[in-house]
Amino acid sequence: MIAAFFVQFDVLFSGLLFDDFVHFYEISNISYMDYLRQPHQHLLHSFKTVLWSVESLFGVNPFVFMLIALILHLASVRLLFEIVFRLTGKIHLAAFGAALWGMEPYAIGTLAWISVHGHAYATTAVLWVLMDVVRYSQKAAVLRTGLLARHAFLLLVAATSFGAGLASTVIFPLVIVILNPLPSQRNRLLAVYGSVAVAVVFLYLFSLIDLAAGTDSQSISVPVDLRDAIIMRSTSLWGGFNDISKTLWAFVQLFSIGFSTLFFGPLVAGKISLITVDSLLLVAPFIAIFIALPLLVFGVFVSGVNERRRLLAMLLLVCASYGLIAYARSGAWFGIHPEAYRYHYLAPAFMAILFCLILSKLFDRFPQRLIKQGRVWFAVWLLLVIIPFYLSPDNVVKEALLVNQKKQLTDSMQIIDTALKKSPNQTEIYIANRPFKVFPWGYTPQHFPGLAALFVMTYPDNTVDGKRVYFLEESEDIVKMVQAKKGTRIADLVISARKATQ
Repeated sequence: MIAAFFVQFDVLFSGLLFDDFVHFYEISNISYMDYLRQPHQHLLHSFKTVLWSVESLFGVNPFVFMLIALILHLASVRLLFEIVFRLTGKIHLAAFGAALWGMEPYAIGTLAWISVHGHAYATTAVLWVLMDVVRYSQKAAVLRTGLLARHAFLLLVAATSFGAGLASTVIFPLVIVILNPLPSQRNRLLAVYGSVAVAVVFLYLFSLIDLAAGTDSQSISVPVDLRDAIIMRSTSLWGGFNDISKTLWAFVQLFSIGFSTLFFGPLVAGKISLITVDSLLLVAPFIAIFIALPLLVFGVFVSGVNERRRLLAMLLLVCASYGLIAYARSGAWFGIHPEAYRYHYLAPAFMAILFCLILSKLFDRFPQRLIKQGRVWFAVWLLLVIIPFYLSPDNVVKEALLVNQKKQLTDSMQIIDTALKKSPNQTEIYIANRPFKVFPWGYTPQHFPGLAALFVMTYPDNTVDGKRVYFLEESEDIVKMVQAKKGTRIADLVISARKATQ
Protein backbone atom coordinates (compact mmCIF):
# COMPACT_ATOMS: atom_id res chain seq x y z
CA MET A 1 0.00 0.00 0.00
CA ILE A 2 2.90 2.35 0.75
CA ALA A 3 4.52 1.49 -2.58
CA ALA A 4 1.23 2.10 -4.42
CA PHE A 5 0.80 5.45 -2.68
CA PHE A 6 4.38 6.43 -3.45
CA VAL A 7 3.81 5.83 -7.17
CA GLN A 8 0.28 7.19 -7.52
CA PHE A 9 0.13 10.09 -5.04
CA ASP A 10 0.73 12.75 -7.71
CA VAL A 11 -2.84 12.23 -8.93
CA LEU A 12 -3.83 14.41 -5.97
CA PHE A 13 -2.62 17.44 -7.91
CA SER A 14 -4.50 16.72 -11.13
CA GLY A 15 -7.09 19.27 -12.20
CA LEU A 16 -10.37 19.13 -14.10
CA LEU A 17 -10.20 17.35 -17.43
CA PHE A 18 -12.53 17.15 -20.44
CA ASP A 19 -16.01 15.94 -19.40
CA ASP A 20 -15.35 16.78 -15.74
CA PHE A 21 -16.55 20.25 -16.70
CA VAL A 22 -19.76 18.83 -18.16
CA HIS A 23 -20.55 16.79 -15.05
CA PHE A 24 -20.06 19.71 -12.68
CA TYR A 25 -22.04 22.01 -14.97
CA GLU A 26 -24.95 19.54 -14.96
CA ILE A 27 -24.79 19.14 -11.18
CA SER A 28 -25.03 22.91 -10.74
CA ASN A 29 -27.64 23.47 -13.43
CA ILE A 30 -30.25 20.73 -13.02
CA SER A 31 -31.79 18.74 -10.17
CA TYR A 32 -30.22 15.60 -8.78
CA MET A 33 -32.90 13.34 -10.28
CA ASP A 34 -32.58 14.96 -13.72
CA TYR A 35 -28.81 14.60 -13.52
CA LEU A 36 -29.18 10.96 -12.52
CA ARG A 37 -31.37 10.25 -15.56
CA GLN A 38 -29.00 11.72 -18.12
CA PRO A 39 -28.32 8.78 -20.48
CA HIS A 40 -24.76 7.64 -21.07
CA GLN A 41 -23.03 4.72 -22.74
CA HIS A 42 -23.30 2.78 -19.48
CA LEU A 43 -25.02 3.04 -16.11
CA LEU A 44 -23.52 5.74 -13.89
CA HIS A 45 -26.08 6.16 -11.11
CA SER A 46 -23.74 5.37 -8.20
CA PHE A 47 -20.86 7.37 -9.68
CA LYS A 48 -23.14 10.36 -10.21
CA THR A 49 -24.54 10.09 -6.69
CA VAL A 50 -21.03 10.23 -5.22
CA LEU A 51 -20.09 13.09 -7.52
CA TRP A 52 -23.22 15.07 -6.62
CA SER A 53 -22.81 14.41 -2.86
CA VAL A 54 -19.15 15.38 -2.70
CA GLU A 55 -19.71 18.48 -4.84
CA SER A 56 -22.59 19.51 -2.54
CA LEU A 57 -20.28 19.26 0.48
CA PHE A 58 -16.99 20.59 -0.90
CA GLY A 59 -17.85 22.36 -4.15
CA VAL A 60 -15.81 21.90 -7.31
CA ASN A 61 -12.60 20.89 -5.53
CA PRO A 62 -10.53 18.44 -7.63
CA PHE A 63 -8.24 17.60 -4.70
CA VAL A 64 -11.11 16.10 -2.67
CA PHE A 65 -12.22 13.88 -5.53
CA MET A 66 -8.67 12.76 -6.25
CA LEU A 67 -8.14 11.97 -2.56
CA ILE A 68 -11.24 9.78 -2.47
CA ALA A 69 -10.10 7.92 -5.59
CA LEU A 70 -6.61 7.38 -4.16
CA ILE A 71 -8.02 6.08 -0.87
CA LEU A 72 -10.21 3.63 -2.77
CA HIS A 73 -7.21 2.56 -4.83
CA LEU A 74 -5.24 1.76 -1.68
CA ALA A 75 -8.25 -0.09 -0.27
CA SER A 76 -8.38 -2.16 -3.45
CA VAL A 77 -4.66 -2.92 -3.09
CA ARG A 78 -5.36 -4.23 0.41
CA LEU A 79 -8.31 -6.31 -0.78
CA LEU A 80 -6.28 -7.79 -3.63
CA PHE A 81 -3.53 -8.73 -1.17
CA GLU A 82 -6.08 -10.48 1.05
CA ILE A 83 -7.59 -12.41 -1.88
CA VAL A 84 -4.22 -13.69 -3.14
CA PHE A 85 -2.99 -14.52 0.36
CA ARG A 86 -6.09 -16.56 1.16
CA LEU A 87 -6.00 -18.38 -2.18
CA THR A 88 -2.27 -19.21 -2.13
CA GLY A 89 -1.20 -19.04 1.51
CA LYS A 90 1.95 -17.20 0.41
CA ILE A 91 2.09 -13.81 2.08
CA HIS A 92 5.00 -12.42 0.07
CA LEU A 93 3.45 -13.51 -3.22
CA ALA A 94 0.29 -11.69 -2.15
CA ALA A 95 2.35 -8.59 -1.37
CA PHE A 96 3.98 -8.86 -4.80
CA GLY A 97 0.66 -9.17 -6.65
CA ALA A 98 -0.95 -6.32 -4.76
CA ALA A 99 2.04 -4.01 -5.23
CA LEU A 100 2.33 -4.97 -8.90
CA TRP A 101 -1.24 -3.87 -9.58
CA GLY A 102 -1.16 -0.93 -7.17
CA MET A 103 1.83 0.62 -8.95
CA GLU A 104 0.56 -0.16 -12.46
CA PRO A 105 1.27 2.95 -14.59
CA TYR A 106 -2.02 2.92 -16.51
CA ALA A 107 -3.97 3.15 -13.22
CA ILE A 108 -3.44 6.89 -13.45
CA GLY A 109 -5.94 6.91 -16.32
CA THR A 110 -8.66 6.14 -13.79
CA LEU A 111 -7.30 7.93 -10.74
CA ALA A 112 -6.39 11.26 -12.37
CA TRP A 113 -9.66 11.73 -14.25
CA ILE A 114 -12.73 12.51 -12.14
CA SER A 115 -15.14 11.40 -14.87
CA VAL A 116 -13.58 7.91 -14.74
CA HIS A 117 -13.51 7.56 -10.94
CA GLY A 118 -16.46 5.21 -11.22
CA HIS A 119 -13.92 2.63 -12.40
CA ALA A 120 -12.24 2.88 -8.99
CA TYR A 121 -15.60 2.60 -7.18
CA ALA A 122 -16.49 -0.51 -9.18
CA THR A 123 -13.10 -2.13 -8.56
CA THR A 124 -13.24 -1.69 -4.79
CA ALA A 125 -16.81 -3.00 -4.68
CA VAL A 126 -16.13 -6.14 -6.76
CA LEU A 127 -12.88 -6.99 -4.96
CA TRP A 128 -14.63 -6.57 -1.61
CA VAL A 129 -17.32 -9.08 -2.60
CA LEU A 130 -14.74 -11.47 -4.03
CA MET A 131 -12.64 -11.27 -0.87
CA ASP A 132 -15.69 -12.10 1.26
CA VAL A 133 -16.57 -15.07 -0.93
CA VAL A 134 -13.01 -16.45 -0.65
CA ARG A 135 -12.82 -15.78 3.08
CA TYR A 136 -16.13 -17.42 3.98
CA SER A 137 -15.59 -20.37 1.66
CA GLN A 138 -12.42 -21.23 3.56
CA LYS A 139 -14.30 -21.06 6.84
CA ALA A 140 -17.24 -23.05 5.43
CA ALA A 141 -19.37 -20.50 7.24
CA VAL A 142 -22.99 -19.62 6.62
CA LEU A 143 -23.28 -16.33 4.79
CA ARG A 144 -25.61 -14.20 6.85
CA THR A 145 -28.44 -12.26 5.27
CA GLY A 146 -26.81 -8.98 6.22
CA LEU A 147 -23.59 -9.97 4.45
CA LEU A 148 -25.45 -11.03 1.32
CA ALA A 149 -27.38 -7.77 1.37
CA ARG A 150 -24.07 -5.93 1.50
CA HIS A 151 -22.82 -7.97 -1.45
CA ALA A 152 -25.95 -7.13 -3.42
CA PHE A 153 -25.44 -3.45 -2.66
CA LEU A 154 -21.74 -3.53 -3.59
CA LEU A 155 -22.41 -5.30 -6.89
CA LEU A 156 -25.16 -2.83 -7.67
CA VAL A 157 -22.72 0.01 -6.97
CA ALA A 158 -20.14 -1.63 -9.24
CA ALA A 159 -22.66 -2.07 -12.05
CA THR A 160 -23.80 1.54 -11.85
CA SER A 161 -20.34 3.10 -11.60
CA PHE A 162 -18.53 1.97 -14.75
CA GLY A 163 -18.94 -0.40 -17.69
CA ALA A 164 -16.36 -2.88 -16.41
CA GLY A 165 -18.27 -3.06 -13.12
CA LEU A 166 -21.48 -3.73 -15.04
CA ALA A 167 -19.83 -6.66 -16.84
CA SER A 168 -18.45 -8.09 -13.60
CA THR A 169 -21.83 -7.89 -11.88
CA VAL A 170 -23.70 -9.57 -14.73
CA ILE A 171 -21.13 -12.37 -14.96
CA PHE A 172 -20.74 -12.86 -11.18
CA PRO A 173 -23.39 -15.62 -10.86
CA LEU A 174 -21.39 -17.70 -13.37
CA VAL A 175 -18.23 -16.96 -11.37
CA ILE A 176 -19.99 -18.41 -8.31
CA VAL A 177 -20.98 -21.50 -10.29
CA ILE A 178 -17.35 -22.02 -11.33
CA LEU A 179 -15.82 -21.34 -7.90
CA ASN A 180 -18.59 -23.21 -6.07
CA PRO A 181 -17.32 -21.70 -2.79
CA LEU A 182 -20.03 -23.03 -0.48
CA PRO A 183 -21.81 -26.00 -2.10
CA SER A 184 -24.44 -26.22 0.63
CA GLN A 185 -25.42 -22.58 0.02
CA ARG A 186 -25.06 -22.55 -3.76
CA ASN A 187 -28.73 -21.90 -4.52
CA ARG A 188 -28.88 -19.11 -1.98
CA LEU A 189 -25.82 -17.42 -3.44
CA LEU A 190 -27.08 -17.76 -6.99
CA ALA A 191 -30.44 -16.32 -5.99
CA VAL A 192 -28.81 -13.20 -4.54
CA TYR A 193 -26.16 -12.59 -7.19
CA GLY A 194 -28.47 -13.65 -10.00
CA SER A 195 -31.18 -11.25 -8.84
CA VAL A 196 -28.72 -8.37 -8.86
CA ALA A 197 -27.54 -9.30 -12.36
CA VAL A 198 -31.11 -9.43 -13.68
CA ALA A 199 -31.98 -6.16 -11.95
CA VAL A 200 -28.98 -4.46 -13.53
CA VAL A 201 -29.96 -5.68 -17.00
CA PHE A 202 -33.48 -4.28 -16.56
CA LEU A 203 -32.07 -1.04 -15.21
CA TYR A 204 -30.01 -0.66 -18.36
CA LEU A 205 -33.07 -1.35 -20.50
CA PHE A 206 -34.95 1.35 -18.62
CA SER A 207 -32.11 3.76 -19.40
CA LEU A 208 -32.70 3.02 -23.09
CA ILE A 209 -36.41 3.71 -22.60
CA ASP A 210 -35.51 7.09 -21.10
CA LEU A 211 -33.49 7.80 -24.20
CA ALA A 212 -36.24 6.66 -26.57
CA ALA A 213 -38.76 8.80 -24.69
CA GLY A 214 -36.75 11.86 -25.63
CA THR A 215 -34.96 12.66 -22.40
CA ASP A 216 -33.49 16.13 -22.82
CA SER A 217 -29.79 15.56 -22.38
CA GLN A 218 -26.69 17.61 -21.96
CA SER A 219 -24.75 14.40 -21.54
CA ILE A 220 -21.38 14.03 -23.19
CA SER A 221 -22.44 10.70 -24.64
CA VAL A 222 -25.73 11.67 -26.25
CA PRO A 223 -26.37 14.74 -28.42
CA VAL A 224 -29.54 16.79 -28.09
CA ASP A 225 -31.09 15.58 -31.34
CA LEU A 226 -33.10 12.42 -30.54
CA ARG A 227 -32.78 10.87 -33.99
CA ASP A 228 -28.99 11.16 -33.95
CA ALA A 229 -28.94 9.83 -30.39
CA ILE A 230 -30.84 6.66 -31.31
CA ILE A 231 -28.68 6.09 -34.40
CA MET A 232 -25.46 6.49 -32.41
CA ARG A 233 -26.64 4.30 -29.54
CA SER A 234 -27.75 1.58 -31.97
CA THR A 235 -24.40 1.75 -33.72
CA SER A 236 -22.61 1.44 -30.39
CA LEU A 237 -24.70 -1.47 -29.11
CA TRP A 238 -25.02 -3.58 -32.24
CA GLY A 239 -21.85 -2.70 -34.11
CA GLY A 240 -20.01 -5.51 -32.36
CA PHE A 241 -22.44 -8.08 -33.76
CA ASN A 242 -22.06 -6.70 -37.26
CA ASP A 243 -18.29 -7.09 -37.18
CA ILE A 244 -17.24 -9.91 -34.87
CA SER A 245 -13.67 -9.88 -36.11
CA LYS A 246 -13.31 -6.20 -35.18
CA THR A 247 -14.64 -6.87 -31.68
CA LEU A 248 -12.37 -9.87 -31.17
CA TRP A 249 -9.31 -7.92 -32.33
CA ALA A 250 -10.23 -5.07 -29.98
CA PHE A 251 -10.45 -7.60 -27.13
CA VAL A 252 -7.06 -9.09 -28.03
CA GLN A 253 -5.51 -5.62 -28.04
CA LEU A 254 -7.11 -4.70 -24.71
CA PHE A 255 -5.99 -7.95 -23.08
CA SER A 256 -2.48 -7.68 -24.52
CA ILE A 257 -1.97 -4.07 -23.47
CA GLY A 258 -3.41 -4.73 -20.03
CA PHE A 259 -1.03 -7.65 -19.53
CA SER A 260 1.98 -5.78 -20.90
CA THR A 261 1.49 -2.64 -18.83
CA LEU A 262 0.77 -4.63 -15.67
CA PHE A 263 3.80 -6.92 -15.77
CA PHE A 264 6.27 -4.70 -17.61
CA GLY A 265 4.98 -1.31 -16.50
CA PRO A 266 8.13 0.84 -16.51
CA LEU A 267 9.31 -0.72 -19.76
CA VAL A 268 6.20 -0.13 -21.84
CA ALA A 269 4.51 2.91 -20.38
CA GLY A 270 5.31 6.33 -19.04
CA LYS A 271 8.04 8.91 -19.39
CA ILE A 272 11.01 6.50 -19.44
CA SER A 273 9.37 3.80 -21.57
CA LEU A 274 11.53 1.68 -23.86
CA ILE A 275 8.46 1.14 -26.04
CA THR A 276 6.26 4.06 -27.06
CA VAL A 277 2.49 3.96 -26.70
CA ASP A 278 2.12 3.70 -30.48
CA SER A 279 4.57 0.81 -30.64
CA LEU A 280 2.77 -0.89 -27.76
CA LEU A 281 -0.19 -1.58 -30.04
CA LEU A 282 2.11 -3.69 -32.21
CA VAL A 283 4.29 -5.27 -29.53
CA ALA A 284 1.69 -6.10 -26.84
CA PRO A 285 -0.03 -8.98 -28.72
CA PHE A 286 3.32 -10.75 -29.12
CA ILE A 287 4.08 -10.25 -25.40
CA ALA A 288 0.73 -11.82 -24.57
CA ILE A 289 1.19 -14.74 -26.97
CA PHE A 290 4.72 -15.64 -25.90
CA ILE A 291 4.43 -14.89 -22.17
CA ALA A 292 0.82 -14.74 -20.98
CA LEU A 293 -0.43 -17.73 -22.95
CA PRO A 294 2.40 -20.11 -21.91
CA LEU A 295 1.93 -19.09 -18.28
CA LEU A 296 -1.78 -19.78 -18.48
CA VAL A 297 -1.22 -23.18 -20.12
CA PHE A 298 1.32 -24.06 -17.42
CA GLY A 299 -1.13 -23.07 -14.70
CA VAL A 300 -3.91 -25.20 -16.15
CA PHE A 301 -1.74 -28.32 -16.51
CA VAL A 302 -0.15 -28.24 -13.05
CA SER A 303 -3.26 -27.28 -11.10
CA GLY A 304 -5.85 -29.44 -9.43
CA VAL A 305 -9.59 -29.22 -9.98
CA ASN A 306 -10.26 -26.50 -7.41
CA GLU A 307 -7.25 -24.49 -8.54
CA ARG A 308 -8.39 -24.72 -12.16
CA ARG A 309 -11.76 -23.41 -11.10
CA ARG A 310 -10.08 -20.37 -9.57
CA LEU A 311 -8.02 -19.76 -12.70
CA LEU A 312 -11.11 -20.03 -14.88
CA ALA A 313 -13.10 -17.70 -12.63
CA MET A 314 -10.43 -14.99 -12.71
CA LEU A 315 -9.98 -15.41 -16.47
CA LEU A 316 -13.74 -15.08 -16.93
CA LEU A 317 -13.77 -11.81 -14.97
CA VAL A 318 -10.88 -10.48 -17.08
CA CYS A 319 -12.68 -11.44 -20.28
CA ALA A 320 -15.97 -9.92 -19.11
CA SER A 321 -14.36 -6.61 -18.14
CA TYR A 322 -12.42 -6.24 -21.38
CA GLY A 323 -15.09 -7.95 -23.49
CA LEU A 324 -17.77 -5.37 -22.73
CA ILE A 325 -15.38 -2.53 -23.58
CA ALA A 326 -14.35 -4.23 -26.82
CA TYR A 327 -17.96 -4.95 -27.76
CA ALA A 328 -19.31 -1.49 -27.02
CA ARG A 329 -16.37 0.52 -28.31
CA SER A 330 -15.66 -1.45 -31.47
CA GLY A 331 -19.15 -0.56 -32.69
CA ALA A 332 -19.08 3.01 -31.45
CA TRP A 333 -19.11 5.89 -33.91
CA PHE A 334 -15.73 7.13 -32.66
CA GLY A 335 -13.99 3.74 -32.60
CA ILE A 336 -11.88 2.14 -29.89
CA HIS A 337 -8.47 3.13 -28.58
CA PRO A 338 -7.31 0.02 -26.66
CA GLU A 339 -4.22 1.84 -25.42
CA ALA A 340 -6.38 4.39 -23.57
CA TYR A 341 -5.32 4.46 -19.93
CA ARG A 342 -8.85 4.49 -18.50
CA TYR A 343 -9.69 0.99 -19.80
CA HIS A 344 -6.96 -0.75 -17.81
CA TYR A 345 -7.88 -0.84 -14.13
CA LEU A 346 -10.37 -3.52 -13.00
CA ALA A 347 -9.35 -6.18 -15.53
CA PRO A 348 -5.63 -5.94 -14.60
CA ALA A 349 -6.62 -6.50 -10.95
CA PHE A 350 -8.10 -9.87 -11.92
CA MET A 351 -5.01 -10.46 -14.07
CA ALA A 352 -2.79 -9.91 -11.04
CA ILE A 353 -4.77 -12.49 -9.04
CA LEU A 354 -4.63 -14.93 -11.96
CA PHE A 355 -0.88 -14.42 -12.35
CA CYS A 356 -0.25 -14.98 -8.65
CA LEU A 357 -2.25 -18.23 -8.71
CA ILE A 358 -0.01 -19.49 -11.52
CA LEU A 359 3.16 -18.30 -9.78
CA SER A 360 2.08 -20.11 -6.63
CA LYS A 361 2.07 -23.43 -8.48
CA LEU A 362 5.41 -22.56 -10.06
CA PHE A 363 6.94 -21.73 -6.68
CA ASP A 364 5.76 -25.06 -5.27
CA ARG A 365 8.36 -26.66 -7.55
CA PHE A 366 11.18 -24.53 -6.12
CA PRO A 367 13.35 -25.65 -3.19
CA GLN A 368 11.74 -24.73 0.10
CA ARG A 369 14.79 -22.78 1.23
CA LEU A 370 14.18 -20.34 -1.65
CA ILE A 371 10.50 -20.03 -0.85
CA LYS A 372 11.26 -19.22 2.79
CA GLN A 373 13.27 -16.23 1.60
CA GLY A 374 10.15 -14.69 0.09
CA ARG A 375 10.54 -11.52 2.11
CA VAL A 376 14.02 -11.01 0.66
CA TRP A 377 12.85 -11.65 -2.92
CA PHE A 378 9.96 -9.23 -2.49
CA ALA A 379 12.21 -6.54 -1.03
CA VAL A 380 14.75 -6.93 -3.84
CA TRP A 381 12.02 -6.74 -6.50
CA LEU A 382 10.48 -3.69 -4.88
CA LEU A 383 13.80 -1.86 -4.72
CA LEU A 384 14.50 -2.64 -8.38
CA VAL A 385 11.16 -1.36 -9.68
CA ILE A 386 10.08 1.39 -7.29
CA ILE A 387 12.21 4.10 -8.91
CA PRO A 388 11.27 3.36 -12.54
CA PHE A 389 7.66 2.83 -11.45
CA TYR A 390 7.75 6.22 -9.76
CA LEU A 391 9.17 7.86 -12.86
CA SER A 392 7.01 6.03 -15.36
CA PRO A 393 3.42 7.24 -14.76
CA ASP A 394 2.40 9.81 -17.32
CA ASN A 395 -0.82 11.76 -17.21
CA VAL A 396 -4.07 10.79 -18.89
CA VAL A 397 -3.25 13.02 -21.83
CA LYS A 398 -0.15 14.67 -23.17
CA GLU A 399 1.13 17.25 -20.73
CA ALA A 400 0.85 20.05 -23.30
CA LEU A 401 -2.86 19.33 -23.74
CA LEU A 402 -3.45 19.32 -20.00
CA VAL A 403 -1.52 22.57 -19.59
CA ASN A 404 -3.58 24.16 -22.35
CA GLN A 405 -6.83 23.16 -20.64
CA LYS A 406 -5.64 24.54 -17.30
CA LYS A 407 -4.60 27.78 -19.02
CA GLN A 408 -8.00 28.03 -20.70
CA LEU A 409 -9.71 27.62 -17.32
CA THR A 410 -7.51 30.29 -15.69
CA ASP A 411 -8.01 32.75 -18.55
CA SER A 412 -11.78 32.19 -18.65
CA MET A 413 -12.20 32.63 -14.90
CA GLN A 414 -10.16 35.84 -15.12
CA ILE A 415 -12.53 37.19 -17.78
CA ILE A 416 -15.55 36.48 -15.57
CA ASP A 417 -13.97 37.86 -12.38
CA THR A 418 -12.77 41.01 -14.16
CA ALA A 419 -16.25 41.67 -15.56
CA LEU A 420 -17.84 41.22 -12.14
CA LYS A 421 -15.47 43.72 -10.52
CA LYS A 422 -15.47 46.19 -13.39
CA SER A 423 -18.65 48.18 -12.63
CA PRO A 424 -19.25 48.35 -8.89
CA ASN A 425 -22.21 50.74 -9.20
CA GLN A 426 -24.22 48.71 -11.71
CA THR A 427 -27.04 46.38 -10.72
CA GLU A 428 -26.71 44.29 -13.89
CA ILE A 429 -23.53 42.83 -15.40
CA TYR A 430 -23.33 41.73 -19.05
CA ILE A 431 -20.51 39.38 -20.11
CA ALA A 432 -19.81 38.15 -23.64
CA ASN A 433 -20.39 34.40 -23.70
CA ARG A 434 -17.20 33.07 -25.25
CA PRO A 435 -16.73 29.39 -26.17
CA PHE A 436 -15.08 27.04 -23.69
CA LYS A 437 -13.46 23.97 -25.23
CA VAL A 438 -14.14 20.97 -22.99
CA PHE A 439 -12.98 18.31 -25.46
CA PRO A 440 -9.75 18.24 -27.45
CA TRP A 441 -11.66 17.36 -30.62
CA GLY A 442 -13.89 20.42 -30.63
CA TYR A 443 -16.20 22.86 -28.90
CA THR A 444 -19.63 21.40 -28.07
CA PRO A 445 -22.03 24.13 -26.91
CA GLN A 446 -24.87 21.63 -26.48
CA HIS A 447 -22.80 20.06 -23.70
CA PHE A 448 -21.07 23.10 -22.26
CA PRO A 449 -22.40 26.46 -23.52
CA GLY A 450 -19.32 28.59 -23.00
CA LEU A 451 -18.40 30.89 -20.15
CA ALA A 452 -22.00 30.85 -18.94
CA ALA A 453 -21.67 27.14 -18.12
CA LEU A 454 -18.37 27.79 -16.35
CA PHE A 455 -20.08 30.51 -14.31
CA VAL A 456 -22.88 28.10 -13.33
CA MET A 457 -20.46 25.49 -12.01
CA THR A 458 -18.25 27.96 -10.10
CA TYR A 459 -20.77 30.49 -8.72
CA PRO A 460 -23.70 29.37 -6.55
CA ASP A 461 -26.19 31.95 -7.88
CA ASN A 462 -26.87 34.14 -10.90
CA THR A 463 -26.62 37.17 -8.65
CA VAL A 464 -23.18 38.13 -7.34
CA ASP A 465 -22.79 40.83 -4.66
CA GLY A 466 -26.27 42.12 -5.45
CA LYS A 467 -25.57 42.34 -9.21
CA ARG A 468 -27.65 40.31 -11.65
CA VAL A 469 -25.36 38.59 -14.15
CA TYR A 470 -26.19 37.92 -17.82
CA PHE A 471 -24.14 36.36 -20.60
CA LEU A 472 -24.56 37.73 -24.13
CA GLU A 473 -24.59 34.99 -26.77
CA GLU A 474 -24.10 35.72 -30.47
CA SER A 475 -25.51 32.41 -31.71
CA GLU A 476 -29.31 32.40 -31.77
CA ASP A 477 -29.30 28.59 -31.95
CA ILE A 478 -27.41 28.37 -28.67
CA VAL A 479 -29.75 30.92 -27.09
CA LYS A 480 -32.81 28.88 -28.11
CA MET A 481 -31.22 25.63 -26.94
CA VAL A 482 -30.28 27.06 -23.55
CA GLN A 483 -33.53 28.93 -22.90
CA ALA A 484 -35.52 25.81 -23.76
CA LYS A 485 -34.21 24.24 -20.56
CA LYS A 486 -36.93 25.69 -18.37
CA GLY A 487 -36.28 25.85 -14.66
CA THR A 488 -32.49 25.73 -14.94
CA ARG A 489 -29.98 28.42 -14.03
CA ILE A 490 -28.54 28.56 -17.52
CA ALA A 491 -31.97 29.36 -19.02
CA ASP A 492 -32.13 32.63 -17.06
CA LEU A 493 -28.44 33.41 -17.53
CA VAL A 494 -27.91 33.47 -21.30
CA ILE A 495 -29.59 36.12 -23.47
CA SER A 496 -29.32 37.07 -27.13
CA ALA A 497 -26.56 39.58 -27.79
CA ARG A 498 -28.47 40.94 -30.80
CA LYS A 499 -31.68 41.52 -28.87
CA ALA A 500 -29.83 43.03 -25.94
CA THR A 501 -28.19 45.54 -28.29
CA GLN A 502 -31.55 46.42 -29.82
